[in-house]
Amino acid sequence: MKKKCYVLALISFILAIAIFVFTYFFFHYLGTEGVFTTVFHEEPVKPYVTELLGEFGVMFLFTGTISLLIGKIFFSKK
Repeated sequence: MKKKCYVLALISFILAIAIFVFTYFFFHYLGTEGVFTTVFHEEPVKPYVTELLGEFGVMFLFTGTISLLIGKIFFSKK
């Protein structure tokens, strides 16, 4: 069970990082028509959608942290 918690933590951290990278590009490179452009925007075109994607990434980060702690605390070698 400890190994399953660690695998869940690893997958959750990888997904969180991928979502944060996608959110960065969504924040800075999304055009007004909803397509990605090469123009860098200081302010987001779709701020609400960007915020929701960021919160989704934070949930995966929280899931990874909690599963790592559960694996360390409840399934120790003792």
